[in-house]
Amino acid sequence: MLKIAAVLTFFIGGFSIVAGAMAMRGWNPGYSVLGWLPVYNFAMGILTILVPTILIWRGSPDAMISAVLFCFIHAGVTALLLLAFRDTVAIQSLLAMTFRVVIWLVILALLYFHIGGQK
Repeated sequence: MLKIAAVLTFFIGGFSIVAGAMAMRGWNPGYSVLGWLPVYNFAMGILTILVPTILIWRGSPDAMISAVLFCFIHAGVTALLLLAFRDTVAIQSLLAMTFRVVIWLVILALLYFHIGGQK
C-alpha cells in the first residue's frame, strides 16, 4: 500500500507540474484561469514530488505528516476559491482542485491502513 500511495503522490504532483507549466506558458484551456493558480499548481507539484513522494516511498515516519499537510493546503486553497473567488474561478479549476483533494484523501487512507497493518 505504501508504494501505491507514493506512486499516486508522484502522479498528482506530476500532473500539477504539467498543468501549471502549460498554463504559465500561455496555453488557453478555453476558460478563464486565475493568474496565480497555475503558479500555485506548478510550485505545489514540484514540492509534492520532492517532499511527500520521497517520504512516502521511503516509509519515513514523517510521511503521514507531510501528506496531511499537503492535503490541508489543497483543501484550504479549494475553500479559498469557493469563498473568495466564487464569481471568477472556472468550474474546471474547482473540479481540478477537488480532484486533488480526493486523491490526497485516498493517499491518506492508504498510509493509514499501511500504518495500521504494521501493528
